[in-house]
Amino acid sequence: MPVRRTLKKFEEWFLHLLHLDDSAHRIALGVAIGTFVAVTPTWGIQMLLVVGIAWLLRANKVAGIPMVWVTNPFTNGPIYGFCYWVGWMIADGPTPSDFWERFKELLEGNVGWKDTLTQVASLAYDIAVPLWVGTCLVGLVAGAIFYVIMYYVITICRRRFPHHRPKPGTVSKESGGPADAVK
Repeated sequence: MPVRRTLKKFEEWFLHLLHLDDSAHRIALGVAIGTFVAVTPTWGIQMLLVVGIAWLLRANKVAGIPMVWVTNPFTNGPIYGFCYWVGWMIADGPTPSDFWERFKELLEGNVGWKDTLTQVASLAYDIAVPLWVGTCLVGLVAGAIFYVIMYYVITICRRRFPHHRPKPGTVSKESGGPADAVK
């Protein structure tokens, strides 16, 4: 049942994208920005980042926001684990076994609080660099893929099913120009 409900929600979201009063480029760019931000470890401010970046790049803000919901407590482990692995291959951070060894030593160590904070900061830095490298790389690749897919799917659907296209002559509030740039 949850799979069927998820597919229904995806279908509703996609139909909403088709009816947005904006060009296929701006909608696809909004989705790409949302995809990029979704995989970065910026919990709590992801939606604000999507809106800000979409505003700067003149993309559709509404199209990108649902993409950040891909990362949630159930998907964080696999997504960030994969991104860390990608970053580790490039930036050479500690392996998971090295991390647990250092963390165990930190817990067992009888050092002062200043030394403990220094070790925690060092460990966090060693993990943060590969994680950020991996999330940025995976986010850029995934965003580019989603841009291409969404652009062509929206363009094709608007051509084949004219009732899914915004009404001709309507003006996009964000762009100030005609919304039906796809002919």
